[in-house]
Amino acid sequence: MLFFFTLTTLKVYRLMEKESSTADIKYSILEGVSCGVIAFITSFIIAYFIDNHIDFKKITKKKLIQLISVFIGVQVLYTLVIWPILIAASEYTQTTLYEKSTYTLLLIKIYNIPFFATLFFIWLFVYITLNIYHQLKNVQLKQAVLEGNLKESQLNTLKGQINPHFMFNSLNNIRGLILEDTYKSREMITHLSEMLRYSLTKNDIDAIALTDELEMVNNYVAISKIQLEDRLQFEKNIEVNPLGIKIPPMIIQMLIENAVKHGIANLKHGGIITLNIQHEAKQLLIQVCNSGKLSIDSKSTQLGLQNIKQRLALLYKGAAHFNLEEKNNQVVATIQIPLS
Repeated sequence: MLFFFTLTTLKVYRLMEKESSTADIKYSILEGVSCGVIAFITSFIIAYFIDNHIDFKKITKKKLIQLISVFIGVQVLYTLVIWPILIAASEYTQTTLYEKSTYTLLLIKIYNIPFFATLFFIWLFVYITLNIYHQLKNVQLKQAVLEGNLKESQLNTLKGQINPHFMFNSLNNIRGLILEDTYKSREMITHLSEMLRYSLTKNDIDAIALTDELEMVNNYVAISKIQLEDRLQFEKNIEVNPLGIKIPPMIIQMLIENAVKHGIANLKHGGIITLNIQHEAKQLLIQVCNSGKLSIDSKSTQLGLQNIKQRLALLYKGAAHFNLEEKNNQVVATIQIPLS
């Protein structure tokens, strides 16, 4: 189209102004069509080379020289092919446009070499621009897919799982309780089975209802109370309607587990764990407080805390926050989650 309109439109308009012969007008149209078709066919050579041998992400000097060589080669091929066709077209239409000396005709051919090369260069620029655009789009698409897969993989790795040590301790306590207190052992098995069911059924999703999470917490605390007996006291202050609110699965359970394992279990006389949930400035505020001091064991990997931070970062992209501090002889863990 570029060759046809560049060669034909203006030339035909001038010929009609001069009231030239029909043969000259027919030739000009045929000339534009011929040049356009041959240019279209030969452009595939350049396009093929670019598509199969040029990577714009890491183009080398050698590849650039090869591209220039192919471009020049196509110009030579185009010139060798197009002029016999144009001469045949002039004879067919019996135009008077080329009734000139051989020398003049040679000058016309030489003049048209840079003209055709310029048109090819414009086409090449547009083609390369579109090619680069599509390559960038493909890279962005692949990167988005990879990031999505990576995020999903990371979340699957970080999703809350029941601590195996907690499982072993629970099973050992159940074994000891079977002969001493059948009712308590059965109750403990019920709570443990509910926790296992929750962990298995909620492991493949990123958000669950707050009511389900609170049920999980109740089961965990019930088992922990059987293990720690009177050393563990648990209080809840839920100041929001849990219906319709969704949070990452087992995230509160992990805070409670951390408070039991690193707080209450290390105190001779035990202590209190308080769960506070409230709505504050379009955010859900989850706070777990436990008796004791904030002291991190040098041997501890802090895996649970890192797990919570990474999950919040992946799911909420910086809009959620986690903080752990000591206040008034209590360890306070706070999570802020934006409410949609």
